[in-house]
Amino acid sequence: RFQFFLFIHVWSSSIFNFTLNTNELTTTKLTNPVPCDGYYCRPLVATSLALSPLWLWYYFLDQFGINIFSSYAGHILSIVALTTGLAVMRYAPGGEGPMDLWMVVPFTLYGFTIAATWLDSIADKLVQLLGLFGILLQIPATVMGLMVLAPGNSLQDLVANVSLSKKGLSTMATTACLAGPIFNLCVGLGLGFWALMKNTGKEEIRVELPANIATGFYFTIANCALIVFAGRVVGKGVIGRGYGYVACGLYVVYVLTSLYV
Repeated sequence: RFQFFLFIHVWSSSIFNFTLNTNELTTTKLTNPVPCDGYYCRPLVATSLALSPLWLWYYFLDQFGINIFSSYAGHILSIVALTTGLAVMRYAPGGEGPMDLWMVVPFTLYGFTIAATWLDSIADKLVQLLGLFGILLQIPATVMGLMVLAPGNSLQDLVANVSLSKKGLSTMATTACLAGPIFNLCVGLGLGFWALMKNTGKEEIRVELPANIATGFYFTIANCALIVFAGRVVGKGVIGRGYGYVACGLYVVYVLTSLYV
């Protein structure tokens, strides 16, 4: 069983990484405009603007079963995107740029929206893949979520926050650590329940608090209390290195507790 698991892990990782790298070099860059310094390329920005409606058509059709080109909204979006792409190709600065701020801001916001749809689509496929492996290997969903999905979902945030801390922006990194879960809980749960109620046609959804989720809830409260205690009582306004060790130990205890609850 271990050899089969190892084979599946290596095979899936290779296929998934190859797919991601291919998308990054082709489809993603051709549908996601990036006008920022260091990444600016006038033909690429113009092309991605013009082709972005095609990706949005596939995304909404795949995720929600909605064909945006069946209404006037999709055709209007295509015309606006194509016109904007041609305008960028004709009037935007060449070479390394940079573009004017009044052009960068709307393009960046639009590109952020496109990037969010890419992340949502890839995450959906990844969750389905993990669910399949969990069924094949008879691994409980709780274990898959704790040991695979949760670390993988938070790895990019970990890298970004550590990079910010090394650059002396520890306050920003700490704020991001707290703001991220709040965003997921408020916006993620809100939009998730809205989509669920829309798909099922129900006016209300009955929910329960399983033992593993309740454990995570309690440990979240404990970590918040630990931050306040370490910063206000022990550190007198400064969160020291010791808190990091204790927090990592608290996470290990949380994982072990969730596995045996």
